Amino acid sequence: MNDTDLMKYLPDYYSGIREFQLTMEVEDKKFDDLKAHMKELYNQMFLDTATTGLSNWEKDTGIQDSNSKDTDEDRRSRIRSKIRGIGKIDEQLIKDVVDSWTNGDVEVTFADGKINIKFNSFYGIPSNMKAVKEAIEQIIPAHLGVKYNIKYLLVKDIHDNRTINELQNTKLNLFEGGVI
Repeated sequence: MNDTDLMKYLPDYYSGIREFQLTMEVEDKKFDDLKAHMKELYNQMFLDTATTGLSNWEKDTGIQDSNSKDTDEDRRSRIRSKIRGIGKIDEQLIKDVVDSWTNGDVEVTFADGKINIKFNSFYGIPSNMKAVKEAIEQIIPAHLGVKYNIKYLLVKDIHDNRTINELQNTKLNLFEGGVI
């Protein structure tokens, strides 16, 4: 069944002519195909819905080393980071870049010639920490260091708060002692 019904736009006397019905069925299919292609093209114009158009987004933002093993979401995060990483380097810009990768609550402060990035919304090392570091290294001045503060589960956080079953299902990398 086609979404388009061109017969309804023709005078009623065409509805009884078999040749017109067949022609309109073919044209309906072509219009449906055209609409689907237009919708796909439209989706490629926006970063959140782009798939096949991600390579154009990468080219436009100057990303040369696109890894074919990366997921579309990782590629979108890299592009989003590049777009957000333009402007005066301050706490808000760094926060925006890190947020594009982690989608979390991040605090950024400058102290003692270092940028301190504190992850507040989840425990453990973010799964894409390597990409976060690379994005930060590309935008910060070379003379500044970066310190990453990761939130880990502590014994005081779980004592009397979690059952044995919950603890057995908790990944160890969420506990303090992880390496960045």
